Amino acid sequence: MQAGSEMPGVMLAAPRDRQVALRFAHLTGGFWRGAAAPRAWFWSVLLAAAIILSVFANVTVNRWNGWFFDALEKRDSESALIAMAVFPVLVLVVAGLGVIILISRETFQVYWRQWVTAKLADRWVGQRRFFRLSLSGYEPANPEYRIADDVRWATEPVVDFAIGLLSAIITIITFIEILWKIGGALTLRSGEASIIIPAYLVLAAIVYAILVSLLVTVVGRRLPSLIAARNEGEARLRFSLMRIRDHGETIALARTEAGERRAVAQTYDSLVGRWLAMIRQRGRLTWITNGSGALVPVVPLLLAAPKYLSGEMSLGGVVQVAAAFVAVQNAFNWVLDNFMRIAEWLAAARRVNELADALERVDGEPPGEHLTIQPSRDGLLCLDEVTLIDRDGRTLAADISCSLPPGATLHVSGELGLGKAALIQAVAGLWPWGRGAILLPPGAFVTAVPQKLHLSEGSLRAVLDTGRAVPEEQLASALRRYGLSGLAPLLDENRDWDKELATGDRQRLALARAELEKPDVVLLDEATSAFDTDAALELLAELRAARPDAIIIAFGQGAGFAEAATHRLLLKRAGGVVRMAVRHAGPDQATLPAQAGPAE
Repeated sequence: MQAGSEMPGVMLAAPRDRQVALRFAHLTGGFWRGAAAPRAWFWSVLLAAAIILSVFANVTVNRWNGWFFDALEKRDSESALIAMAVFPVLVLVVAGLGVIILISRETFQVYWRQWVTAKLADRWVGQRRFFRLSLSGYEPANPEYRIADDVRWATEPVVDFAIGLLSAIITIITFIEILWKIGGALTLRSGEASIIIPAYLVLAAIVYAILVSLLVTVVGRRLPSLIAARNEGEARLRFSLMRIRDHGETIALARTEAGERRAVAQTYDSLVGRWLAMIRQRGRLTWITNGSGALVPVVPLLLAAPKYLSGEMSLGGVVQVAAAFVAVQNAFNWVLDNFMRIAEWLAAARRVNELADALERVDGEPPGEHLTIQPSRDGLLCLDEVTLIDRDGRTLAADISCSLPPGATLHVSGELGLGKAALIQAVAGLWPWGRGAILLPPGAFVTAVPQKLHLSEGSLRAVLDTGRAVPEEQLASALRRYGLSGLAPLLDENRDWDKELATGDRQRLALARAELEKPDVVLLDEATSAFDTDAALELLAELRAARPDAIIIAFGQGAGFAEAATHRLLLKRAGGVVRMAVRHAGPDQATLPAQAGPAE
């Protein structure tokens, strides 16, 4: 069975299904090793034992059928009454085993999903891979959907598949014995000639199962790729709607809702097309599944009828053989019965694998030329002929050089554009493409203060969490210095702070958080744009007082900040590329070289 197809607007990976399964097993098999191993093995063994006992309980019920119906045929009231008395005990045993299977199965699914989700989420969030992945070009669509939903769809069915497969194997072994023993051989006579078919019910069950499984495999071979396309469309629709919510204020003020409505309609139209393609394929498959479902109970009765009519088989034997045939048929048709779930699992497992592969690739060395980041020998921060390019090879900024001592403040101005974001990310260790070297003071901790601080849902204490223990009085003091003393009593309140705090308060909060991180290098990305020059300088003076030896690099902070900076860097566009401009000093001084020089 071959998975993989292309839908309009979606490029689907097309590895063989076996490769998808093996890759997923390698990714998730650690659950049975390490710290989670005792829990994993306990629930695995308990589940397997309950399944085996459940199959033997079903065999016992099958034999009870033969006993009870034979007693009815012979009008043996004593045997019938004993059988009726035994039956409630069998029901309790079967029901109890079902409860054990349910609890152990779902508990195992929850713990396994927890382990896989934690592994992927930790790798995605850790070392800022979520951002590096978006820059790398390796990022698959909707990684958050893959972690939240696809992990569930890729782990839960595997447990059910294991249950079904183990149950099917044991069922085939045990119930074939009943078919072989009770069904025996079938003798066909034509005149004086006769043909003996040994174990004819066993052969009939095998042949029937093979034919139906082949039909299902041929008709349903495209279903996994169609389900993957549908899931991708669902994720895109969810993303489009989330985008409207996240940018609601901008859309409402600019009155651009018509364009957003058209975009959502186009996304949903594409999703509808993918749903309809999957529905048509499932319709073809349903012809086989429903037809087989109607035939399975009838076929064993038709096959057993000649022996019953000839007196070679009792009524209890017919009922017992019919139940055994259905059980064996269902076991052989395990793929048929689970084809839809297998297709959905392959689609989900492929999406999880793609995310895991992308996370591994982003940790590798970027292709082509790349920047080097290394410690400096003299404790300075140096940009040594840094040229920044995007992942397609286009130059964003070229030939940037500067040297900053501890306590320096560099103001970067000019035509920044995309080069500004790339330069900030490069110093922060996030932008890998380019040439040259960035030398940081040994052991330097770099932090960036954005123009708009992201406020995650929850408390302000979580926003100010820097990963190290900070005394309560230090938190309150930092908030007070940046004009946020009113927020100190509200640190533990869970609110939607993203909507409650104005831009100015968010920027004050970002500066307070930066101070608490105790950085050695601070990158200010228009971090005080909401304030006038005097207010901005006051806030930055607080940061400088708290970190006197920190190197501060400010991008686009305005002319007032440029006058207060110890160093300045001017970038201008020349020939389509942003380069460092030659800055002229006073009229009686020589021209400075093309590097950041001390401010006059």
